Amino acid sequence: MKNLSVSLPHLGMLSVLMISHVQAEEQVTEEGLQLDKVVISAHSFDQGQDEMSQLASLLNGEDLIRQRSNNLGETLSTQVGIHNSSYGLAVGRPVIRGMSGARVKVLQGGIDSLDASTVSPDHGVNVDIHSANKIEVLRGPATIMYGSGAFGGVVNVVDERIPSGQSDVDFNTEIRTQYDSVNQGKTFALKNQGNAKQIYWQLSASHARSDEYALPPLAEHEEHHEDEAEEEHEEHEEHASEDQLANSDVSYSNNITFGTRYVFDSGYFGIALSQSKSQYGLPGHVHHEEHEEEESEAEHEQHDSEGARIEMRQQRVDLDSRFNQPLQGIEAVKFRMGFNDYRHDEIEEGVVGTQFRRKGYEGRSEILLMPMANISQVAGVQFSQDTFEAVGVPETDSLMAGLFWLGKTQLVGWSVELAARMETSELSPDQVTNIDSSCELSPADYQDKRFDSPSFSMGLIRDLVLNANNETQWQLTASVTSAQRAPSTQELFSCGAHAATQTFDVGNPNLQAEQALNIELGLRKISGDLTANINLYQNRVDDFIYADNSGEEVNEFGKYLFTQEDARFQGGEFDLTYQALPGLIVTAMADAVRADNMPRIPADRFGLGFEISTVALFATQSDWMLFGQWQQVQKQNQVADNEEQSLGYDLLSLGMSYQTILANTEYRVDLKANNLLDEEVRQHTSFVREQAPQPGRNLSVGVRVTF
Repeated sequence: MKNLSVSLPHLGMLSVLMISHVQAEEQVTEEGLQLDKVVISAHSFDQGQDEMSQLASLLNGEDLIRQRSNNLGETLSTQVGIHNSSYGLAVGRPVIRGMSGARVKVLQGGIDSLDASTVSPDHGVNVDIHSANKIEVLRGPATIMYGSGAFGGVVNVVDERIPSGQSDVDFNTEIRTQYDSVNQGKTFALKNQGNAKQIYWQLSASHARSDEYALPPLAEHEEHHEDEAEEEHEEHEEHASEDQLANSDVSYSNNITFGTRYVFDSGYFGIALSQSKSQYGLPGHVHHEEHEEEESEAEHEQHDSEGARIEMRQQRVDLDSRFNQPLQGIEAVKFRMGFNDYRHDEIEEGVVGTQFRRKGYEGRSEILLMPMANISQVAGVQFSQDTFEAVGVPETDSLMAGLFWLGKTQLVGWSVELAARMETSELSPDQVTNIDSSCELSPADYQDKRFDSPSFSMGLIRDLVLNANNETQWQLTASVTSAQRAPSTQELFSCGAHAATQTFDVGNPNLQAEQALNIELGLRKISGDLTANINLYQNRVDDFIYADNSGEEVNEFGKYLFTQEDARFQGGEFDLTYQALPGLIVTAMADAVRADNMPRIPADRFGLGFEISTVALFATQSDWMLFGQWQQVQKQNQVADNEEQSLGYDLLSLGMSYQTILANTEYRVDLKANNLLDEEVRQHTSFVREQAPQPGRNLSVGVRVTF
């Protein structure tokens, strides 16, 4: 891999429109759209979007209902600057501005998801999307509070597993169910909340299952391209519209959580217990033998069962507490902790091939200081310990401790936000004596590692234009972040085959910490009939760690070596919301990122969307809502060495919802059609885009009852 350089994307791209839902909830007033005072729970200060120096995405309310999918990446994929790294429908991890993996930290209620999703692209993010109330995405100074290596962004899934303690309703139950035609998918979710004096509780549960999903016409498997004769290829095309992607089913995905919170005069204390189990197929390693007419149905089913599958289990305990004004000068002390026992097995032809186990905890404590001299401050500590083991990776104990500080003030007309962090991490692998000779490693390479990672960030906001009521309408923003990421266990110590991805991974014990420098400029309009955001950024990462395809094979598995090169990401983002009429809102967005010779960089995209509300438009009693979005993704020809280009595609979705209240019970019905054009979609961010294209046209119906 050569030195990774990049040129700025054409600024004209930012004038092209693309669909996106609004980054924060908006309310319609007589003066037009106005950003709500949205509290980002992952941020220590109660800040609205117009008080944050970098773009903060919030998916909740109507947007979350429409975009909710079975995986996190797909759910967030319409947000500006965020794409999906898919591995079928069961697995999807967010890619933020071209960054993914360990550089994008995923939280469940403010604590790490504590799974193995950063280890390999076929590992699902183990968060319960179906019970989520909102999903937050942070960039810039606030990310430092959650780890030096999170310079790509922080995604926080908030499901109130420990209830907020702010509900006035004594008892509330929500039941949701959904059916998807493309894979016969069935989803059921239940949430019950209540309180008795000072005690609040929440019980949530969800179940999802699906068959193999249908492919659009002409969406062929990679094997057909390479191995079949032309006649068989043409025969496949004739009935491709009826084909399904082998091994793309979800046998089950079950989640259950119970949490309670005790509220007292000076604070609260809460605890939650949760358990999740799932089993799903990994498409790309098996295909239907449709051309063998003599094959019996039993033999056909046996072929289907031979694909790689993952069976995942996790048990987790979460604690949360807050004490208000314990001492003079301290506004509050917050403490959060999560204990975790996670494991999953990768099953090939009915036999467990690779096992992953992660057991440990993460905790954090924050002290909110009383404002002094117009300066608001938060100081805190974060710590974690876990044991990770897998076939091909020695059992490794990891310790992390970090001190962080976040402050904000006003200075000469500028709002200033500063953050600093000092983090130390230690990795202690077990000694290894039986080492595969293909790795070219020795027992001396498996030594304890220590990394000290300082980080610093600064953000600026300048109010530019005031309206007739002396209210700010335009803001200029800027930020700079310097951060380091220590290598992970698998990047340092891997030596072995990974059956699900068909790779033989070789770690590098000599890896150094990555050093990232991010610079961003933004302009935004925050009120009026039109609101908008424009952002340009550059993220330079020295000693960027990646798995390089050596071109060799070990037992028919591609050999990948972890190595380092300097990398640079540059891009731009644009999103707009326009209130054309009191009941009609039009949205638009575009984004682009460049990183020459880097694999799986998202393609440029643009599009449009609309939302019509009959309550606002026609003053009807019941709420009918119509919505739609069109997205055009460009061809990706900015590819790395030995990487194939990806064709562009158009995505069109339309939907409607009906909501009414009868006898104190709220009823809602949602109808939605995705990929209406039945386009062949191969996301360039996906490791298996050639073998596993996205589903064809899907019609879904959902019903929600709240009482």
